[in-house]
Amino acid sequence: MKRLLYILIILMCLPAKAEKPYSRNLDKIFSRLDEVISRSDEYREQKENRIKELRERLEGRTSLEERYHANKLLYEEYYVYNADSAMNFVEKNLELATTLKREDWIYTWRINKSFLLSVVGLLQQAEDELKNIPVQKLSSEQLTDYYGQMMYLWSHYGQYTGSDNKAIQRSYLDKEIMYRDSIFQVVQPSHPLYLWYKGCNHQIQGEEAMREVLPELKSAVDTSDLNTRYDAMNAYILAGIYRDLRDMDNYMHYLACSAIADVVSCNRDIASLEELGLHLFDLGDITRSYSYVNYCLNNAVFFKNRVRITSIAFTINKIHAEYQKIVQSQEARIRLYLVVMSLLSIVLLVAFVYIYKKLRQLAASRSKLREMNETLNHNVEDLSEAQRQLSEANSKLNSLNAELKNVNAELRESNYVKEEYIGYVFSICSNYISKLDEYRKNINRKIKAKQIDEAKALTDTPTMAHNELKEFYKNFDAIFLHVYPNFVSDFNSLLNPEERIVLKEGELLNTELRIYALVRLGITDSVKIAEFLHCSTQTVYNNRLRVRNKAIIPKEKFAETVCSLGKISV
Repeated sequence: MKRLLYILIILMCLPAKAEKPYSRNLDKIFSRLDEVISRSDEYREQKENRIKELRERLEGRTSLEERYHANKLLYEEYYVYNADSAMNFVEKNLELATTLKREDWIYTWRINKSFLLSVVGLLQQAEDELKNIPVQKLSSEQLTDYYGQMMYLWSHYGQYTGSDNKAIQRSYLDKEIMYRDSIFQVVQPSHPLYLWYKGCNHQIQGEEAMREVLPELKSAVDTSDLNTRYDAMNAYILAGIYRDLRDMDNYMHYLACSAIADVVSCNRDIASLEELGLHLFDLGDITRSYSYVNYCLNNAVFFKNRVRITSIAFTINKIHAEYQKIVQSQEARIRLYLVVMSLLSIVLLVAFVYIYKKLRQLAASRSKLREMNETLNHNVEDLSEAQRQLSEANSKLNSLNAELKNVNAELRESNYVKEEYIGYVFSICSNYISKLDEYRKNINRKIKAKQIDEAKALTDTPTMAHNELKEFYKNFDAIFLHVYPNFVSDFNSLLNPEERIVLKEGELLNTELRIYALVRLGITDSVKIAEFLHCSTQTVYNNRLRVRNKAIIPKEKFAETVCSLGKISV
């Protein structure tokens, strides 16, 4: 049994999945490539919509030149997307160029026709098409395209020949290199494939030349949107340079960039993804390799690219053979798992019988234990009842203590307020007696001096009462804030931030604060507050209502909350 467990542990420790055969830094670009491939139908739909719009525009063309240029736009959409449709527009523009007697246009479309014939594997016809073009009559740009097509043609000859006949394949490669050199003699920096041709030329000149062109190519690819065939070609030649420099991480990175641009631009003549899939196969990533190569095969079949179909079919066969080995290995492991699981099931059955017997013994022991627990529970219940009663008594005692503390606090505050305000009242009464006596003497003197009009003037004006009232407010504010120094800030905390009371310079309290200061002292009746402050009851009511509307707490609890504000300063 122990030996069986050891075998199971060893099997569980076997790696479920092999480590990736390339740097983790490549995960991000591969994930992006996988996401782009998953959206290939979306990109094809966008391309079909563009083609549909161009066809609708072509229907409205009347002049031969307008039709020629519209056909050219449609050819540019089709030439690496649908070879048959592209060839249709090549033939139409050759016919229009002949009708318009434009030899330069005829040469351009023969070059384009040769490209399409090469793509679908009609290499001899493609070569014959180029032989009929007088090279000396070509412009600089046409000559670049002519040499480029020659290079493409001999490259396809080499691929179609395969690796069996090295001598013939080498002769094709030499011709490809010859035309590659010729291109670089005539290509202009304004040509859309300038960087591609420059990279091709420097690639065959050795490491120093490759490192010279590397920064320019890398900058162009890194700053591109990877959504055109030109982006794909620049990234492809950059990958080739990194491969020749033996920097395999960057080689795979820029192959993936090229493949992304090919998929987004709906290029069905896609070499980068095929090469990346083959390289990943050599590294052992069979699943991703199959996914990439299968995508290339589907595009090559649709595009009718015989050369690429032949190349991909060979790769697919290699991948299929490797898959067969993986499947056989997995089947052997599954059979081993089944044997181990069968043996483990027998062991588990024996263990189940043993555990069943032990459980029956345990059940008898639990029955005895249950009886003892029931007896103990009765005792615990009695003890719990006593604790509950004690807890209730303690709770009531704590409640009484809390109430007593509150009453004592209220008494202390009440006594303190009484002491403060009694002294204040005696002082103000004494002052008022002195002021009244002085006022009486002043009136008496004026009457004795028979200054009746002046005495009457003193009694007609309310100035004295107004001044005394201001003095009364000032004294009240000062003594109240002496007792409750934090009242203003505490009161403002009950209001909305934008509605809080801001006192003017020199003010201790304003009317609203003074009203609620009396509420804090326990005077809640608006009539009494109005009498105390010498104002109308309506004024008090309006101020109280206005302040309650600014409150952040329920209006019905506002006065109660104000009564509990602040602590006395003893």
